Amino acid sequence: MSDIPSSFFFNFSLYLLIPFVFALFFRKSRISPIIGYMLGGIVLSNFFDGLISRDIINNFAYFGIVFLMFTLGLEIQFDQMIALRKFIVWGGFLQITLSIIIIGVCSLLFGFTLIQSFLIGIALSSSSTSLVAKIIQDRGEEGSFHGELAMGILMFQDLAFIPFVIIFNSITTKTVSFTDITLRVFIDMFTSGLILWFAYYFGHRIAPFIFNKIARASRELLNLFIILTIFIIAYISTLLHIPVLVSMFVAGILVSQTMEHYHIFSQVRPLRDLLSIIFFIYIGTNIKIGLVGFLLPKIIAFALLIMIMKALVILFIFLFMKFHSKLSLYLSLFLFQVDEDAFILMSVAYVNKMFTQEEYLFIITAVMLSLLCTPFLIGSKEKIYRFIRSFINTYLPPLHTYIKHHIDRDQSHIEALEIKNHVILCGYGRIGSYVGRALMLSNIPFIAIDYNFPTVEKAKREGINILYGDPTDIDILDYAEAEHAVAIVTALPDRFSQETIILHARKLNKNILIISRAHRKKDQKRMKDMGVKVVIQPEFEASLSIIRKLMLLKRMPKDEIVKKLHYFKLEQEGI
Repeated sequence: MSDIPSSFFFNFSLYLLIPFVFALFFRKSRISPIIGYMLGGIVLSNFFDGLISRDIINNFAYFGIVFLMFTLGLEIQFDQMIALRKFIVWGGFLQITLSIIIIGVCSLLFGFTLIQSFLIGIALSSSSTSLVAKIIQDRGEEGSFHGELAMGILMFQDLAFIPFVIIFNSITTKTVSFTDITLRVFIDMFTSGLILWFAYYFGHRIAPFIFNKIARASRELLNLFIILTIFIIAYISTLLHIPVLVSMFVAGILVSQTMEHYHIFSQVRPLRDLLSIIFFIYIGTNIKIGLVGFLLPKIIAFALLIMIMKALVILFIFLFMKFHSKLSLYLSLFLFQVDEDAFILMSVAYVNKMFTQEEYLFIITAVMLSLLCTPFLIGSKEKIYRFIRSFINTYLPPLHTYIKHHIDRDQSHIEALEIKNHVILCGYGRIGSYVGRALMLSNIPFIAIDYNFPTVEKAKREGINILYGDPTDIDILDYAEAEHAVAIVTALPDRFSQETIILHARKLNKNILIISRAHRKKDQKRMKDMGVKVVIQPEFEASLSIIRKLMLLKRMPKDEIVKKLHYFKLEQEGI
């Protein structure tokens, strides 16, 4: 075997170094490193062109897409989608359908043809699963209702990728008539339905049996079988003329229903992450500043229009479903951006010559802008909600009155409002409902407040004294007789809402006992400074419970356990 030229290693090192520096900078700035990879690719293509073979990068990028699709399918959770199907399936379906139509119309206004606008509408209708999921996890909101609902809709959108990629592979310059396109769409939808049914049925009946048998034989054989399965399915899909990306996504769905899918995900993820990084760098290398520089104002206008339209679509869909205005806005800010899958779909359309290079760069640059805005807008969602409500209150009083009395306010009267010395529960999710159940069993009067309409309706049927409204609204707290309450519990996940409730509660009743939850140590200290008497960290309390059980398992004396746990608490509080 001949030695590999040193220039090969130098070029590849430089190819990875520049995106790494950009990604590191963005990560330090709490922005998705995906943006850094793509910007690094832009710098490479415009200032270091010709360093490395395009064929090598294309092959690596293609395998990155294959593994990306497999792991996306692997993360699909049908049980979660079924549990919230009323909102995820219908809300997701309406969001995708309306987004395709509205984005298609917007694309027509920017000079694209009818077929191109249809394809752009499809490509830009979904939202970024990987980026939003990471932000939700970092903010500790994966257990909140809006976090679960956002993730469920994202998973539904991931399923929609199957018909989307089939449509993009089917529509070429040869299929230009409306009749051909309509027929192709119906055929593709039917085919996608069959594929999903097969994936669900096969995944439940056969895949768990096969993977369980191999896992029992050897862990090494299971790892090899994973890779073998991916290549076999890819080969079969090429024989049956099914797009490889679709088959990989379906393969991931099949494996996601096995007991071994967590192990499989842990084995495949490192390779997926590495190859997908190369794919995102490759996307950036396709953008030539000289070609899009003069179009930048138009691209920015297009990106802003698409983001605003998608946000409004999501907002009105969930307002129509009787969600609180705050929750609806949160969902619109979580899902307004464009999915990374748009790069894949637009690349397919570009290869099929449905777009010129300039048009292709126009769209993918707009997609990059939407991803870049996402972390900033999600991080400021509470401030945005406050600003919008304040603006409406000042300049649109009739709309403010309608929102307050018809969308966000429960007009029903409950007897609990006449009582005193009660507890107010702000948020009636997992934690709030557990506390409420305990208070009910102890005959301690309480009033719950939540802006999740289905939760409120369910709680009312169970006889819970609960108000439908925003707990951060001082009028709602006043309506719940905060001035006569003995304690208030903030069970909401986000810090901004907690701090607002604390300030309003102390304003209405300076002697009220405030109990709040916190995810981070610095938030705990801040709440203590604001006058919160008891701050609970769910993760820390769970660790104490685990430690207590382990100590009991080792037959440690109870007095010693109490002392050690007390010391651990003091250490955690920095005392």
